[in-house]
Amino acid sequence: MARAVNKVTTLIWIALLLSACTPTNELDTDAVTSHLKSILEMPTFEHIYRDVIFLDRERSFLMFKTKDTEVLFAIDVRIQAGIDLKKGFAVTRSQSGAISVALPAAEILLADADESSIEQYFLKEVGGSISRLDYYDEIDRKKSALVNDSIDRGILERAEENARRLITSFLSRAGHEDVFFTEARGLKL
Repeated sequence: MARAVNKVTTLIWIALLLSACTPTNELDTDAVTSHLKSILEMPTFEHIYRDVIFLDRERSFLMFKTKDTEVLFAIDVRIQAGIDLKKGFAVTRSQSGAISVALPAAEILLADADESSIEQYFLKEVGGSISRLDYYDEIDRKKSALVNDSIDRGILERAEENARRLITSFLSRAGHEDVFFTEARGLKL
């Protein structure tokens, strides 16, 4: 008798689990919004640049060089783009059952130089040395140029496309195939 009760209990549990795993057409927009709020930033595309930087500093006094420093080094710079969900978004369901997702435009979320990747090729220090501050100032100047280059190469478009694909996949796994996107303007969390 105990075996029969165990088998029945096991069958009930399996039925409950299977019914809980089936997709539903009901969308709890508050739950989806809550899940997306917890993400805050959604980085969806990145470029990694290996940039070679030449830095030189000279000083002279009465046409004599008093300082002549040069350095040639390479560094990895990571440019990451995606959607900043802190700027606002909305998930709504139309009467026809379609899901509308309003997202802000993609933007550069991170421009980071990996200091551990610095590889020095050449160093000349006569009359002084090159300080770490000089290195960092030059790296910062290069980062802004690399951000502009990545934008020219379409990083924002790819990031937005990947974000849409990611959210569409998230909603389709919940059983919602009809998803369309609009740009979020003036929405706040």
